[in-house]
Amino acid sequence: MTSSLPKPRPLASFLADERFSEETKALVRSAAAETTRLGHRFISGEHLLIALIASDGPTGQVFREAGTMAEQARSRVEFIVPHDPPFLAPKEMNVGPRLIALLEDVAEFAEELETRVEAPDLALALLRDREGIPSRVLDECHVNTRALIQRLRLLQRD
Repeated sequence: MTSSLPKPRPLASFLADERFSEETKALVRSAAAETTRLGHRFISGEHLLIALIASDGPTGQVFREAGTMAEQARSRVEFIVPHDPPFLAPKEMNVGPRLIALLEDVAEFAEELETRVEAPDLALALLRDREGIPSRVLDECHVNTRALIQRLRLLQRD
């Protein structure tokens, strides 16, 4: 992650980005729904983690096989991150600074490889940030992240 984080940006700017696959865009939309459900102001990595776990695709299956369920992760996020009062709810859904940095890093890497960002790429990027809330959530759910990373890398190659 970069040392100076970007300012929050509207969700729409990421949904229009051609570097992201349709599955990735759907996951970001699901993360936005989690953000609203949990009463948070910005879409962050923890919301994306819940969306990844809950997804029907192979990445979601790998997370569930690793021993975590969306409801369990959601419960941990609710405990770790307090919800904002309703009057602070934004008029427009914005992506938070840490997640912007993560998405930009992943997108630049995919662009170099002349590919699009896929679900396993997002998951692996979240897991690389050991100081972030997603890693804490997985630790508290007793997920073996080393094994999870290995499984996700296999998906990345498919």
